[in-house]
Amino acid sequence: MTLTPRFLLVLSLFQISLGLGWILGYVFLPPTIFCYERAAERSLAGEYRTVRPEGLNAESSIVLQPYDYFNKGQTAQLPVVSLHRESSLNSFAAYPPNPMDYTVLFRHLYEQGARNVYVMAPMAWEEEPDSIVKAAVGYELDRFRHKALGRQMSESSRHAPLPPDWKGLVIPAANIVGKTDLFPRADRLVGEAPQLTTAAPALGTVVENNELFSPSPENRVSPPLFIRWGEEIIPTLPLAAALNALDLKPGDVRIIPGDTLFLGGKRSVPLDKYGRIPLAEHSSPTMLDTKEVIVPVMSGLRPPDTTAVRKLLSSADAVLVSEPSALSDTPDAQALLAAQTIRTLMGALAPAPAVPIPVGPVWVQWVIVLDVLLLAVWALRFQRRGRFIIWGLCILAAPVIAWYLFSVHDTWFPVMTPVAAVLCVVLAGCLFPWLSPPSRDADEEEEEDAGAPPPEGNGAGHVLPPDNLYQEPNEVPIPHHSKREHPDS
Repeated sequence: MTLTPRFLLVLSLFQISLGLGWILGYVFLPPTIFCYERAAERSLAGEYRTVRPEGLNAESSIVLQPYDYFNKGQTAQLPVVSLHRESSLNSFAAYPPNPMDYTVLFRHLYEQGARNVYVMAPMAWEEEPDSIVKAAVGYELDRFRHKALGRQMSESSRHAPLPPDWKGLVIPAANIVGKTDLFPRADRLVGEAPQLTTAAPALGTVVENNELFSPSPENRVSPPLFIRWGEEIIPTLPLAAALNALDLKPGDVRIIPGDTLFLGGKRSVPLDKYGRIPLAEHSSPTMLDTKEVIVPVMSGLRPPDTTAVRKLLSSADAVLVSEPSALSDTPDAQALLAAQTIRTLMGALAPAPAVPIPVGPVWVQWVIVLDVLLLAVWALRFQRRGRFIIWGLCILAAPVIAWYLFSVHDTWFPVMTPVAAVLCVVLAGCLFPWLSPPSRDADEEEEEDAGAPPPEGNGAGHVLPPDNLYQEPNEVPIPHHSKREHPDS
């Protein structure tokens, strides 16, 4: 059997389009995966707070990591003991509280069950206390399991060395994936050092003159949890307090700026590029007045019932002690924001199990690609209008089939492979006119020539065959003219 050149040309076109389709389908795989990731995120939006795509795994399945970042229930209450003017005067003789007032406060907090205490104030006074008072305040503070003193920081042109007690807080560089250049920068401490003898470390609370640390309740976002001290990344007080409550170390923290903050393998929270997290809905702290903590025992009087306060303090992940920086009758906004941040971190959940979207079976992919490509090649036998209609249907059929497989069978299909193959056929059909079928006029002319009957008899149109040697003397052959030619031309 002899194969015509036309058939061989069409066969070659089919093979070339098939090969280019698979190659281009592989090249354009990232946008295909991106579209499937977006569609899967929307389909899972009702079940999880956020879904983060993880790309393809070894089995070519699209991996989606859903996160339900916050507990739907209430987390443990976090009390804030605010030493504003009204609260302090309820229990102390003067305002602001002096070092001995803090000694009394720490003793009552410890006796009522508090184990983790963080003082937002720097614990420095205009007149430095004597050594006995320093030792007394430090003794009561050191009784707590975890404690820390807040320090204000600032950015300086002269880089101060990292404080010695902060070296254990540095986040390992290997645990940071991405750029941290938008984290607030701080390289010096503001104000005097704490005027007491204690083992409590100092932790950064606020970076001076930085709007990221300004409370903004309408945005429902925390202050930054990290600062850049030179080349080091240091957690601020709220994150350090959460790590202490979770018995985690800085080495257990993983940071993806603009993405996620991982706390060990049990908790994860979305993290923006500035190092902030969204605050949970039920993260407001519980305010305590000093008179609820400091209970005087007077002779002859029945002591008040402190059961509720004891239960609150003993179950709290942290207790914040805040002294407003200025004379104020309201609680410190920075302390309230820090408490909300700690509660949000404590209420964070581990990521849910990953959701894989497997790729369609290989035989399904081949059937779809071959069927679409055969239909596109078959369209070459039609006129121009019919071709483009069929080609358009082929291109539309690929995403429709892909969407059906995704929505019904939870599989994804590399839709660009059949689309690229069809486009190759379209390009070839436009560039090579000999692939086109003959025109209608040419077909009619061929039919007329083939269907003209041979002349018979001795009429004027009869022509003797060349091998006929007999010819009448008076008979002159008259040449035959086809219908397309005129005798007088």
